[in-house]
Amino acid sequence: MLHRFPVILYSSATRLFFVLLCLVLAESPTFFYFASKVLEEFDLDYAMKLDGDSILHLHDWFVFAHYHLPPRPWAKGMAGGALRHKAFWPPPPDPQDLIRLESYWQEQYDGVHLYLAGQCYFMTLDLCRVVASEASVAATKIAPGGYLEGHEDHDVSSMLFQSPTPIHLFTIGKSHRFWEHPVKGQPRWERILKREEARMKGELFEGKQLRLYLDE
Repeated sequence: MLHRFPVILYSSATRLFFVLLCLVLAESPTFFYFASKVLEEFDLDYAMKLDGDSILHLHDWFVFAHYHLPPRPWAKGMAGGALRHKAFWPPPPDPQDLIRLESYWQEQYDGVHLYLAGQCYFMTLDLCRVVASEASVAATKIAPGGYLEGHEDHDVSSMLFQSPTPIHLFTIGKSHRFWEHPVKGQPRWERILKREEARMKGELFEGKQLRLYLDE
């Protein structure tokens, strides 16, 4: 399947970032493999995947990154995004499949089965490598069909949680978000443009004075 989404590759040490529009003939694990190679070559720390209908608020992103994303060599084992809980999914028809699919989560996390929503999530270089490595074996672990469940956002997080070292997870609530999702259709885009112009100029928008940054 062909996927298209913008990506942030970010260095917390230099505040350097690349914004890319990726066209990937594969699922997100393939992207994170190539992202790991780019991070290595350009000495960057973090890769962020955004859905094509998400908008990153750069002013809020830089505040978040400044306060929460450490530079090398401490930028390890970190990931973050909007949390989802698989407990709300309907169970598979075969009860044995449920036991098998939840076995790792039961063993490692006492049955708590979380994943990061695909609208926006990021991870450090070492976790990009974990995802890239797991992509080649995920379909064979806990046979017969591996731990993949055909839901891309969930499956990438499942690979992420296979990390042999602890993960520092940023749980980003709606009031903390530095992005918007979903943004579809010209009217929505035009409203956001007008809102951001008003915010930058310090003008009222729909009768409200907008804050400049998340931490104000």
